[in-house]
Amino acid sequence: MTLLENKAIQIAIKNLKDKLRHWQYLFFSLLLPIMFTIMFYFIIGSEVDPSGRSYFDYFFPGMVIYATGIGTMTAAIMFAQEKGSGMLTRLDTMPTGRKNIFLGALISESFFLMLQIIIMFIFGYVILGLYFVGPLELFFGFLVSVLFGISAVGLGIMIASVSKTVEIANAFSLLIFMVLIFLSGSLMPFESPIVYFTPPFWAKQIFLQLTVLGQGLNDNLYSSSLIGASAKALPITILGGILIVVAFSIGFTLLGILIFQKKTKF
Repeated sequence: MTLLENKAIQIAIKNLKDKLRHWQYLFFSLLLPIMFTIMFYFIIGSEVDPSGRSYFDYFFPGMVIYATGIGTMTAAIMFAQEKGSGMLTRLDTMPTGRKNIFLGALISESFFLMLQIIIMFIFGYVILGLYFVGPLELFFGFLVSVLFGISAVGLGIMIASVSKTVEIANAFSLLIFMVLIFLSGSLMPFESPIVYFTPPFWAKQIFLQLTVLGQGLNDNLYSSSLIGASAKALPITILGGILIVVAFSIGFTLLGILIFQKKTKF
């Protein structure tokens, strides 16, 4: 059996074709983060601090995480559609089982998330000329963003599990996604212990300190992206933060699949 004949790959290709057929979907997923980036770019401005970095250089990692977090909504909508279309019923009668829908969805959503991150990188670092330490640090930032994106997909699966319609999944996922983004301080940095309970905070903070500050894996994370007088060093290294992001990704994905399986047994 060739790779293209694999059931999971076929489902992944189908999912990607479905996305490409709907320009509204692409506009919301790919262009909305760019529109917000432009808006905040003019609001925050390009004033530089004593280090020579602009304030927007510190802000942009949050926009990358915002763009990646949209995977919560895209996954919720996709799984809600599959649940309502009867696809799961048909898969349950086949020897391959529904496991392929999860693997196929993970492949397609991961591919789409990577495309989204690349577009944000091109816009931010090529077009706007924002600061980053070097290609290696940017690559690690890319990997952290993808890891966070997988956790966003897992959360989307959980939302689809408890949503009766695609419309409810869309509205509920948008609400949860926006609450998490703002509580994490990714868009509007603030000091509060609540940020530590949100996956976007860890991904944003790691991305920021790796790509903008050029710190290493053994350096401590800061308590906010302000990196000013109010920011405090946490007793957790950047490597420890990466492990937290990995734990969120694995936990949300497995929990999402378990709940989805339970809610859609026939």
